[in-house]
Amino acid sequence: MIDQIKNKLNSISSSGSNNVARTNAEQAKAKMVQKVNTTKAKVDIDGGKVSQFVSKETIKEMAKEPPIDKVSTNRIKNAIANGSYPIDLNKIADALFDAYKDMKD
Repeated sequence: MIDQIKNKLNSISSSGSNNVARTNAEQAKAKMVQKVNTTKAKVDIDGGKVSQFVSKETIKEMAKEPPIDKVSTNRIKNAIANGSYPIDLNKIADALFDAYKDMKD
């Protein structure tokens, strides 16, 4: 982006434009762009509130396994296998229609 601004400034100044005020303003903008700090900001991982209550070791242990509630998953699997899992066809139809509308937009 800086190169584009410099090239534009060079082309304006070399074309013999009589608009000196405009050229000066563009040069000032180019100088401002050059002064932008390009150093990367340091991210503070421990700045969140979660780390106040959970140790780093616990977070590492949690990261090793997927966030799945195995008890609930097994309960739902058993209910589906037994045929006792409640299915709301209207809810499913509405969700499919909403997904179709979102896809068309």
